[in-house]
Amino acid sequence: MRTKSRLNKRGVSPLIATVLLISFAVALGSVVLNWGKNLDISKPGDSCSGAAIKIRNIGDGEVCYSGSGSNAAIRFILDNSGSVDIAGLGIWIVGDKGTKLLDLDNIEIKSGELLDVKDDRVKYDFNAYGRINHIQFIPKVKTQNGVDICPKNSVKAEKIAIC
Repeated sequence: MRTKSRLNKRGVSPLIATVLLISFAVALGSVVLNWGKNLDISKPGDSCSGAAIKIRNIGDGEVCYSGSGSNAAIRFILDNSGSVDIAGLGIWIVGDKGTKLLDLDNIEIKSGELLDVKDDRVKYDFNAYGRINHIQFIPKVKTQNGVDICPKNSVKAEKIAIC
């Protein structure tokens, strides 16, 4: 008799069990993701923590270019709004046909000062890279061991105009 009573017990159907397991996994994942957003994983002595730059508008855009074809030059104004001096810039230009990465290591922007690039030091080739989609400026800061690149403190210019 005991064997019949064991067979008559009913459990949770496989479909309901699957739905419960998936909903539990999604709920647990969302809790972990929300908790992880609030974590500050920067080191206490992070050299990039004081680096901050802003783009100043030039006419109708944030950045402008002059020239055409392979003889174009990009002009921009950056404001060092951080608490440390900027010891160089990485400039990532994204075009329709490709990307170009430039390093301006010979510049220094003191804290609270501007960098106004009106000359031809940032060259661009429209024939090779196509129309400019956006430009990202990545600050660099001096440390005891050399120069650190600060990609988390970069700014992106999406309004590109003709000078």
